[in-house]
Amino acid sequence: MPPFSDSTDGYAQSRFPMHGRVWVQTEGPLLLNVADGPFNRELVLALGSLLATRIPEMQAQGPWVLLAVIRHSTLATDEALAAFTDMLLHIAAAGRAPRAVAHVTASDVEGVGLMDVPMARCFEAAGIPFACFRDELPARAWLAGRLAG
Repeated sequence: MPPFSDSTDGYAQSRFPMHGRVWVQTEGPLLLNVADGPFNRELVLALGSLLATRIPEMQAQGPWVLLAVIRHSTLATDEALAAFTDMLLHIAAAGRAPRAVAHVTASDVEGVGLMDVPMARCFEAAGIPFACFRDELPARAWLAGRLAG
């Protein structure tokens, strides 16, 4: 794994342990998230705090997109999905949403495909363009098209 500049490890919100971990790295107008699941509400709260430190940096550069590479497991609790939707709604209402988000979940990841529709609903609620992919290259190409458009 390449060196990442930050992770959710330092953003815990409660004494209940986070399930999952997210590392982030800036690549120009792309914010790369590598996420090891499964995921719970506590992880989503930590991710919200982490993104709050990164989004202003991304916005200062102009339009930006987010690529999330999901590893190990894509599964998330209902509470995690609700917290994720709330986080996205807050980001969008504040005018801080990325231009688009792509998730990449390889075919060997636990639960592959099971979370595509629930995640799409989260992004749809916030009005953020979203797509799921099984390979990273098509996801990056789709995001590049969203940046150009």
